[in-house]
Amino acid sequence: MVTHPMNIAELIKPETILLDLNVSTRNRLFEEIARKLEQQYGLNRDQIVKSLIAREELGSTALGLGMALPHARLKGLTEAKAVYVRTTLALPFDAPDGKPVSHVLALLVPERATEAHLQLLASVAQLFSDQDFRQRLRSCATPDAVYQLFQTSAQA
Repeated sequence: MVTHPMNIAELIKPETILLDLNVSTRNRLFEEIARKLEQQYGLNRDQIVKSLIAREELGSTALGLGMALPHARLKGLTEAKAVYVRTTLALPFDAPDGKPVSHVLALLVPERATEAHLQLLASVAQLFSDQDFRQRLRSCATPDAVYQLFQTSAQA
């Protein structure tokens, strides 16, 4: 049996981190996330965008405090994939606190997502709710710095 990564540190790579992305809408953000996933893993860009938008229509994935965790199930995907994005402009995201979002961790999971995938979402939400983590994330200047922060924080 194949084991799939269920720790965010195993899913985040410097190549899947986009810093200072200049987009002005949530849908443009999703298009850039999909472009990165297509480029990195050969996934279907249109399918990703449609899946993320459809999930968002069910209710905002913004957590508050400028953070969002858009996620979707993707047909044909065998293991979870993630992209971290920091935008130059904070985007309206219907967050519970009303604040715009500039830190986004997009997560795609297989169509038949399991309890482990829900645990992954919960662990990222918990990480994003930690004030120290958020401050350190905001100060990261390079994808490698973001990657290292996720590595050390996920192990803690």
